[in-house]
Amino acid sequence: MVKKISIFLLVIFISAKSYAASNNLFFTTAQFMTYCKSENLYEQGVCDGYIIAVNDVIYSLKKENINICVPENISIRKIRLSIVNFIIDNAELMSVEANKVIGKFFISNFECKN
Repeated sequence: MVKKISIFLLVIFISAKSYAASNNLFFTTAQFMTYCKSENLYEQGVCDGYIIAVNDVIYSLKKENINICVPENISIRKIRLSIVNFIIDNAELMSVEANKVIGKFFISNFECKN
């Protein structure tokens, strides 16, 4: 009996669809900006965490494909405020995916000088 139940559960788990990755966008730039401009520390943390994640993805790319040098002593708060100003200056990017705009910000502001 236990063997039949185990086989039944195994069949159910194997036949169930599982998704490895999401095909949904987390943030447009407009949605992202609401977190970055918030006075709420939790929401600022969401913004900061997203910026850090995009930076880490850029950093993990092959070095010959990127030319970004973020100074070690710059604070995430300063980067957040700079990104907010960058987005305000480029309001046409509000409907674009936030990760693309952050990447564009890093390319525009932290190009290596060597």
